Amino acid sequence: MGARKGLDRLEKITTSSSGWIEWLGMGGIIFMFLVNFVDVVGAKLFLWPVPGATEVIGLAQIVAISPAIAMTLLLNRHIRVEFIMMRFPKRLRATIGCISSFFGLTIFVLIAWQSYLYGHSLRKAGEIGSTSHIPFFPFAYLIAFCSIPVCLVFLIEIFKSFAEVLENGSG
Repeated sequence: MGARKGLDRLEKITTSSSGWIEWLGMGGIIFMFLVNFVDVVGAKLFLWPVPGATEVIGLAQIVAISPAIAMTLLLNRHIRVEFIMMRFPKRLRATIGCISSFFGLTIFVLIAWQSYLYGHSLRKAGEIGSTSHIPFFPFAYLIAFCSIPVCLVFLIEIFKSFAEVLENGSG
């Protein structure tokens, strides 16, 4: 009973933090739109494009995508093969879900770890954009940071699937 309560609390914290982080992603999308708009209008009307617009938009894509991954998982907006899975017995579905979530957790732990190390190396090297002169390391750190709630979502899915496997017994 206590484990279920703890899992519900972890899920609530993860959902709340993912929602807050998602706002950062929305800001990235709006920023991308604005830079693109100013670049096109400036280039066509005033013959003055935004210097480094392609670079800035590329970095804004990181800001737009990374924070949205956890909320996408929570809302089940990612691709799943439901029509095949629904034909399997409940216990087998839960087992496959547990294994799948474990692989997802493993991948995102590696992404977080490697993104952090990459950000650290970018910071030490002083890597910046060639035309925008924006440092790259915060974006690698952002990917690492945004991978944490994704890992928590997969961890919650593992626990739920495992509980479902145990709950369904041999049926």
